[in-house]
Amino acid sequence: MPVRFSSLAAAVLIAASLPASAQPSQPPLPEAERTRWFREAKFGMFIHWGVYAVIGRHEWIRHQAQIPQAEYDKYARRFNPVRFNADEWVRLAKDAGARYIVITSKHHDGFSIYRSRVSDYDMEITPYKGDPLKDLAAASKRHGIRLGFYHSIMDWHHPDYRPRRAWEYPDNYKEGGDNNRYIDFMKEQLRELLTGYGDVAVIWFDGEWEHTLANAKRDDEIYDFIRSLQPNTLINDRLYERKPGNRADFGTPEQFVPATGLKSPDGKPVLWEACVTINQDSWGYNKYETVFKTERDLIRMLVEVVSKGGNLLLNVGPRPDGTIQEEFVARLNAIGRWLRVNGESIYETTASPFERMSFFGRATAKGRTLYLHVFQWPQDGRLRVAGLKNLVHRARLLADPQRPVKAVRDGSDIVLELPGEAPDEIATVIALELDGEPAAEPFFNRPDAKGVITLGVESCEIDTEFEQRAKKENALGRVFLTQWTRDRDIPYWVVETPRAGRYAVEISYSARRAGAAFTVEAGGAKLEGKAEATGGDWVFKTRSLGEVELPRGRSEVRVRIAPAAGTMNLERVVLRPIG
Repeated sequence: MPVRFSSLAAAVLIAASLPASAQPSQPPLPEAERTRWFREAKFGMFIHWGVYAVIGRHEWIRHQAQIPQAEYDKYARRFNPVRFNADEWVRLAKDAGARYIVITSKHHDGFSIYRSRVSDYDMEITPYKGDPLKDLAAASKRHGIRLGFYHSIMDWHHPDYRPRRAWEYPDNYKEGGDNNRYIDFMKEQLRELLTGYGDVAVIWFDGEWEHTLANAKRDDEIYDFIRSLQPNTLINDRLYERKPGNRADFGTPEQFVPATGLKSPDGKPVLWEACVTINQDSWGYNKYETVFKTERDLIRMLVEVVSKGGNLLLNVGPRPDGTIQEEFVARLNAIGRWLRVNGESIYETTASPFERMSFFGRATAKGRTLYLHVFQWPQDGRLRVAGLKNLVHRARLLADPQRPVKAVRDGSDIVLELPGEAPDEIATVIALELDGEPAAEPFFNRPDAKGVITLGVESCEIDTEFEQRAKKENALGRVFLTQWTRDRDIPYWVVETPRAGRYAVEISYSARRAGAAFTVEAGGAKLEGKAEATGGDWVFKTRSLGEVELPRGRSEVRVRIAPAAGTMNLERVVLRPIG
């Protein structure tokens, strides 16, 4: 189906007819002010919704199942969200503690989830009479929550876009078309979104990996075009090549949490936002999905992301009738309950002053207050905060302010004496009111009095990327790495030794079945092992691996699991001095 306007002039005439009331209301702001709301918000709700919801499998289903365009269009004509209620969606986000919403205006299939004046492939071909984006924009304004639009650069439907799908046009999928003409069309859709829906918080691009804009040398043009229409709208990094250092306002790691946040080429922290699904397999509605992250996973992920200076954009994929499935609602409500108690430790905070923590948990800061998020309550009631330089004037539990918490200096550390059980087993927050802004010495794993270096999973970071699976967990007094099924999820520790020396290496793990191959890397050596069955996932055994030489000073210890190796839960690596 061709786009309605083949000439840019006709599209501009339509744009000029848009009501003045739809124009943005805010004057241009300096960069620091323009991004302030994003830096303070910390938590947003992502919504993937479109024709693919009718099929109910995956937002890439047309490509995955190689559905011809004419057949896919039949699903588009059946899209009829008669139970869609914009106020309910916005209230769900707000009750969850989200401060902004980003929804797909157009995904890769090319279908626009609004009534576009420059395309015939939009809500007009459906039985639904309304414009979901207009309803959502109005509801967001009523409830005081910001709204942004995801917009795919890639377009499987537009006749000018190249490359087309190779399975659909095997002989000429790169031939023909006119990407410059397509980009003109894309600009007019962006004009609609930026002039017809009020103040737009974010334009969230995707599909940049086909290099459409970069090859046409028009990415900067799109950036400037957005700024000319709404100068305060934030633009994500997928307008360009997805790496720090471009003109974008923030980075977008997908389905993983960077080990140390994101930094610019000169090493300075940059704004970033981890986009993550609640389920495992897809972003759009998937009626076949059976695997969902737990409330515990999501709350701790939010804490981890914020502690590293980022935002969490958590996705839901509504059903084709406009309702949101119970698994999503329950988890969002749980996050909201936790934030109502602990929100001061998340909103408007800055990243942790600690690169690594000595206990299983995370930290955030706000002015002179340091917030410790404790995932594993110490069995002896003593929580050691290694390297905190400040004086502690007062310590309090956000969930139980009347319960006394005592802070005692022990050398370069602060030890907190915690009475009773954890108020919140998922994440208890302790607020430390300090004598100044939090200052900390870097934490490194060092030898104890006997020269032994104990590397517990609680003090590791996970070097990872897209589709992260491994995560830290705790149960029955242990902290361990679980769901460790991908070789690209690599736990690592930074150790500091006063002198070079030789160490015997031990590893503690559990495994239901034997066979998972792994490698411990330290001091340039690689010790290989294969997991033996320990008696179950919760039964941990220690075994010796061999010896390594560590240099004086700082070095890394990494543990890798072999591809398709099976599963094991890693608890710790212990390095014992020899001689």
